Amino acid sequence: MRDTKRLVVATIFGFLMGVVCYLGGRFGLKDEISTATLIYILANRTLIGFVIGISSIRMHWPVHGAFVGIIVGLPFAMGCLLEPDNVETAIAALILGGIYGFLIEMFTSLVFGARPAHSARQPA
Repeated sequence: MRDTKRLVVATIFGFLMGVVCYLGGRFGLKDEISTATLIYILANRTLIGFVIGISSIRMHWPVHGAFVGIIVGLPFAMGCLLEPDNVETAIAALILGGIYGFLIEMFTSLVFGARPAHSARQPA
């Protein structure tokens, strides 16, 4: 494991973004969210953090976070289409995946200074 701090911070923030996602849906949008859906939300957002933590894709941090968030969030958004007349929710879930990925990467890279190894500056 090249950077344990990055992996741990990104995964924890992924979980926290899952909590934010649940609270936003449950209390902001006033949606009824089943226990199974809550677990799925937490798992998906935590997975976004985990993938950000292990990713070795060379991209500028905001693009990297949004990209991983959209790619990993894609199955979550597609799952929303299983319910009738839920296209808007699926689109929102995909966009929010990118936003949550961006936020996870921002907290990981900037706030906690756990940048990917390939972006670390080499000492002179």
